[in-house]
Amino acid sequence: MIKKIASTTNPQDECRSYFLSKTISSEALLGHMKQICILHDGQVYQLRITKLGKLILTK
Repeated sequence: MIKKIASTTNPQDECRSYFLSKTISSEALLGHMKQICILHDGQVYQLRITKLGKLILTK
């Protein structure tokens, strides 16, 4: 006799997680710096942390 083991994961959750974007912490991007430049499609963008701790991306 074969017993069916109940799955602990929800198939809908698995589908949703497949389509979610990758999450990267701002610390991983910026390190100890307050701003970095990002090159995208030939354009340079600046990502910086404000005095209030907010992130701003400018071209």
